[in-house]
Amino acid sequence: MSTPAVSLGRVVLSASEVWERTVLLYHGLRKRTIHLPDSQSHIVCWAPKDVASACSRKPPLLLLHGFRSSAARWAPHVSSLSPHFSLFIPDLLFFGESTTSSLERSEIFQARCIHAALLSLGVKRSFVMGHSYGGFVAYRLAHLYPESVSKLIIVSSGIRMDCHNNDSAMHKTGAKSVHDLLAPTSVHSAKQLSNIVFNTVPKIPDFILEAALSLNNSNRDRHVELIDALEIGKYECPTDIPKASQKTLILWGEKDQIFDVKLAYDLQHFLGGTAELKVFEGQGHVPQLAQGFYEEVISFLSIAGDGDFYK
Repeated sequence: MSTPAVSLGRVVLSASEVWERTVLLYHGLRKRTIHLPDSQSHIVCWAPKDVASACSRKPPLLLLHGFRSSAARWAPHVSSLSPHFSLFIPDLLFFGESTTSSLERSEIFQARCIHAALLSLGVKRSFVMGHSYGGFVAYRLAHLYPESVSKLIIVSSGIRMDCHNNDSAMHKTGAKSVHDLLAPTSVHSAKQLSNIVFNTVPKIPDFILEAALSLNNSNRDRHVELIDALEIGKYECPTDIPKASQKTLILWGEKDQIFDVKLAYDLQHFLGGTAELKVFEGQGHVPQLAQGFYEEVISFLSIAGDGDFYK
């Protein structure tokens, strides 16, 4: 049963969602529900009202959110990107409003669904940027559909992690499993997760956290399935990860406690000459908050050459 405090928290969250959607609308994006050809999956994506016209003026950029997030979480950042790119911002499956009746749960399946959604919108090629879990999906898109991804940006995403990657974070938070770490069920565990995600921990009242948990936990079983189905990080050694062929920009926080910055250097070494790395001093798992972050993104995507969108 919902308490008065939780009800108030839901009102606050609802107001926040209204603001996020208003920002997306202000920047010319409209919410689309895309029914995929498999008839099982439905992707909700914020996209330009007139896709063909928008993409003829500015190259498309696909933004993929992290775990327990949604497309709307990109709202504070679209003002930095929309003058330069036609933005496509989907909810990944079981986050926001995207869903499927398929039993598949891997990041590879997520990538296939996002690719199908873009094709349904008429977007055959785009830049792609993914944060954290969204980086897993972005990387899979890049290697599964190299002709569809012009350049790739990986933000704080442990592409080269092994099955022990989360041990340190679990120890710091006291979580007994990766499920408890990434899909918390109590205010205390949610605060512990925030402590290792953010460099400066936001002061969120308990009643708002309780409301957020009550909403997120309606899909917690699906989130647990997504964690268990990850191919990335499944083994002792990440030998099964293919190399992405695209020019890649790796952006990371120096003090990331979810994916240690060593994984950023490892990914750059693995990709070789196609990869650039920028580490933001003092930043945690959300380097998008750092000054100069989007200047790096815009500069990388704007440089002409073999990876230029129009080449």
